[in-house]
Amino acid sequence: MSKPTLFQFQNFYAAYKTEPVLQDINWQWQEGQQWAVIGDNGAGKSALADALSLKLKALKGHYQHTEQLDPKHDIVQLSFELHKQLIDHDKRYDNSNEREDAHDIGTRVDNFILQGRSVHNQAPCPRFQQLIELCHISHILDHGIRYISTGESRKVMLAKALYTEPKVLIIDNPFEGLDAQSQQDLQSLLDQALHSRINIMLLLQSPERLPQAISHVLVLEQGRLILQGEREQVLAQLNQAQAANSDALAELPPAAKRNYHIDNSQPLLDLQQVNVSYHEQAVLTDINWQLQPGQHCHISGPNGAGKSTLLSMICGDNHKAYGQNISLFGRKRGSGESIWEIKQKFGLVNTQLQLNHVSRMRVTEVVASGLFDTVGLYDNCAGKQKDIVRQWLHFIGLDHLAKSRFEQLSFGQQRLVLLARAMVKSPLILILDEPCLGLDSAHRQQILRIVDHIANSGRSHILYVSHEAEQIPLCINQQLQLAPHPNGGYTASVNDITHL
Repeated sequence: MSKPTLFQFQNFYAAYKTEPVLQDINWQWQEGQQWAVIGDNGAGKSALADALSLKLKALKGHYQHTEQLDPKHDIVQLSFELHKQLIDHDKRYDNSNEREDAHDIGTRVDNFILQGRSVHNQAPCPRFQQLIELCHISHILDHGIRYISTGESRKVMLAKALYTEPKVLIIDNPFEGLDAQSQQDLQSLLDQALHSRINIMLLLQSPERLPQAISHVLVLEQGRLILQGEREQVLAQLNQAQAANSDALAELPPAAKRNYHIDNSQPLLDLQQVNVSYHEQAVLTDINWQLQPGQHCHISGPNGAGKSTLLSMICGDNHKAYGQNISLFGRKRGSGESIWEIKQKFGLVNTQLQLNHVSRMRVTEVVASGLFDTVGLYDNCAGKQKDIVRQWLHFIGLDHLAKSRFEQLSFGQQRLVLLARAMVKSPLILILDEPCLGLDSAHRQQILRIVDHIANSGRSHILYVSHEAEQIPLCINQQLQLAPHPNGGYTASVNDITHL
């Protein structure tokens, strides 16, 4: 006897504005099945999830769901887009200017998980305690959502979803941005959830971390369903169909002219006995680090170790750098240089930039904004500047999307655009904070090869943050690892290496 059908698509066709995102989808999800949807960036995974929850309507064909389920309320979807919505909400209602302490933390982690209730105002809930212990997030319960790391935010969002026990849970790239311990924690949580009453769908770039409890797999390619069925059968067909993409890279676009001089006899970065704390909580302790000309550094450490804080200290985005023993390019920090003089030497790609970037901007405008170190384009580009923007879009293979809106691109395509944005001014130091986060295998390999290409050109020095050993470019010749300090916070061990 067949089980009840939760969802059914028949000849389903949908588009974002005029851009087709799903075409001729014929698929049904039956009670008791646990699905994974696999596909490259732009394949239509998020579109299928949006269609399930009625955020995306059919232009042709049909979509039906069981009467026992209300898609708008019974489906929870965890994604980077949800994280962005949370950040935008807290920024909109920030009242720091009206507070005596001038600091509004916004939505607290415990309130978010408990849907507005505080853990201090109610009797302890065994389910809540179990989840925060499994996620290892008890130490950030009183932190604001805006002020926790990307990896921590993913664990927090999953803890909330499991606490509310929705009928259907859709998780977009669950393991991205998590350190090794957090990935193990998440695997345990997923195993529990997959054996519960919750119907789960995972959206994945590849089947590498497919949990054993996933029973069925669906594969999308450019909005079309190319494989579907029981797990082992689909994976076998997928392995036969996949082929490596190893096309040679073109030459880099011409370097932008730098209007500053660097003394190559001095370290590019020199941090001595640097300490950072927030509200008497130590974050970084006794940091000693030099980056010499010709070095490319891999920065690692667990979620919440202060990697992003360390990077913000050196590129002008953190006021905690003042009064510290930090020298940038042979000049002591705080000796009269402006923030813009610092920023012009750095290019940056990270998740916060992606989440905070001005929406409704065209791709060309996003890339061009890198010439002016702004989030948004507020200056007109000259002819030569327009040329280099076009050349970088061509180099990353997205020149055909030049006039598209940034928010309409897939997460991986947005990542490539931000890399072009960082490189248009030929920065002396290129900071890549989890650059492969959310990328499918093909885009991941493309990013790594581009980074090596940039490093080998001698134009930029690479600071590369990643939890994944297989996602580290070959150019890396220095390792900085953050580990707990006996007096609190995290300290750095730095080693020169020949290869990882």
